[in-house]
Amino acid sequence: MLSDKIIGKKYEADYEVSYEKIKEFVEVLGDKNPYYTDRDFVKSIDGGSTYAPPTFAAIYCQPALKNLYFDSDFSKLVPRLVHGEQEYNFGEPARAGDLIHTSAEVVDHFNKTNRSGKIHQIIEILTTSTNQNDKLVCTATYRLVIRGE
Repeated sequence: MLSDKIIGKKYEADYEVSYEKIKEFVEVLGDKNPYYTDRDFVKSIDGGSTYAPPTFAAIYCQPALKNLYFDSDFSKLVPRLVHGEQEYNFGEPARAGDLIHTSAEVVDHFNKTNRSGKIHQIIEILTTSTNQNDKLVCTATYRLVIRGE
C-alpha cells in the first residue's frame, strides 16, 4: 500500500505571523474583534501586538503540510485526496510578529469501507506548532481521506 511508505515521515516549516495576514484572514471571516484588528487597543491592554484568531492555525500549519503534499510518495495520492476532519488544541495564542515552527508527522493510516463497498484510506497527521520562545501554540490532528479506486 502506497500510504505505508509515508507513515512516520516528518515535515517541518516556519511561518511568520504578520498583522497584515491576520487582518486579511479576519476580513474574509467578517470578524471585527479588536483583539485581531486594532493595534492601539491591544497595545493599551497588554502592551503587545494583535492576536491571531484560533482558526488562523490553519494558515501557519499549512506550510508543513504543503511539504507533505510535495513528497513524491504522497503526491501520487493527492488527486484522490478529500479533506476528512481536523481538530486543534491550543496553548499560547499566536500574535503578530511571532515566528511559528510547525512539525507534521504522518502517524497512522487505516482503511474504511463505505456503504457501496468502496475501500478508502484514512491518513492521520499530527502537527505541533511552537513560537519563537519554544512555547506550544497549537497541536492538531488532521485526517485525510484517499478515495478508493
